[in-house]
Amino acid sequence: MSFRKSTLIACAAFAAVSFTAPAFADGEGEIKYRKAVMSSIGGHMKGIVGILKNQTANKAHLATHTAGMAELARITSSIFPEGSDFGETEALPAVWDKPADFAKAVKMFQDAADALNLAAKSGDMALVGQAFGGLGKSCKNCHENFREKKQK
Repeated sequence: MSFRKSTLIACAAFAAVSFTAPAFADGEGEIKYRKAVMSSIGGHMKGIVGILKNQTANKAHLATHTAGMAELARITSSIFPEGSDFGETEALPAVWDKPADFAKAVKMFQDAADALNLAAKSGDMALVGQAFGGLGKSCKNCHENFREKKQK
């Protein structure tokens, strides 16, 4: 076997081992990942609010934020796997105890994020404002029913 061929085989084997998702992730890692996704959602929300309140000249970024929000909404249902219901998480047991109710809340968020993204693409800021209100309601619904109340 040539050196080049054996090097290619070794690289391919390394890539397959290195980049294959583990069959079982640990709960703490899942919680850290979930927090990162939620932080990204919050970042997009803050960006959208800044644009809607005319706090920035970056109005052209609205579609980027709404598209990002819609994409993150699509993965939300998968960031609460079994085994990630312990440790430093604000997720309530209801996420896992009432999966049908949680799925409805996630679907409400996904639909609202898609509606906001569609409104942003239209360029009609009145529609964007209305759709953003719907997104806010979906976030509030989930936070009230599936997230620990923050201590004041």
